[in-house]
Amino acid sequence: MPEYNIRECNKLIRKLERNNYFSAALPAYNEKLNTIINDLREEEIDDAEALSYIRILSYLSEIMRNAQPLVDDYIQSRVDNGSIRDASQARKSAAGNIFQQFVAYTLSKNIVLGNINKDIVVTTSTKRILEDYAAIRVGDDIQKPDSDVLIYSSNDINSPIINFSCKTSCRERAGQTYKWKLLSDIATCNCEHKATTANCPANIYNLDYHPQRNIKMCFVTSDFYNEIEQPQIAGMFRFFDQSFVAKPNRNNGFIKSFENVIDYINSIY
Repeated sequence: MPEYNIRECNKLIRKLERNNYFSAALPAYNEKLNTIINDLREEEIDDAEALSYIRILSYLSEIMRNAQPLVDDYIQSRVDNGSIRDASQARKSAAGNIFQQFVAYTLSKNIVLGNINKDIVVTTSTKRILEDYAAIRVGDDIQKPDSDVLIYSSNDINSPIINFSCKTSCRERAGQTYKWKLLSDIATCNCEHKATTANCPANIYNLDYHPQRNIKMCFVTSDFYNEIEQPQIAGMFRFFDQSFVAKPNRNNGFIKSFENVIDYINSIY
């Protein structure tokens, strides 16, 4: 019988493949996947299929572009049959959701195929885990990070949780994610002056956070609008534990091509 984490990842894969918008976009993904597999086989690379699921992470932006007309056709069919009224809003929602789903789908595939060889699972149902492990009390308020995909171990409660904020645009809600990271760093700071200095930010803002598991904050973007080289955008990547772009050959500064996430995950657990 497969291990628990393999079963859970296969369950998520099947769930995503049944999603209407995701299944409309999936042919573009599979077409690119087959191209990568064939290229690897021409190079006489062993385990071409397994390696292809690492390589494809850096092509999710291209896949999203190629999937757009497929998704548009599906949305139009729903407009025509009266299922939805606002095609433009449906397109906007679908783009962000499909990107998150491609991230979760491909990470799950990498676990099933053994490229990620750790006892961990992928989930897009993040609310309960964030409430248990990532809720920072700021006075009377609660701050939680923006979260789209989580990786965690259900067996090792002392292991980290990796949180992915997955955005088609770098500007889109990235501020919420690294604001939480800053609050977390301040709240957990062990500075010797914290206990005795009233104007320490942790005391000024009345931060209360006692994490039971370390949260690794990661940002991944499809960078549809070629923003990552803009100074204001590039500067924000330093606030995350790791930042990735779903395009190939972009390993510069504080951001790396997304295929590097596999080595990162294997190094964490």
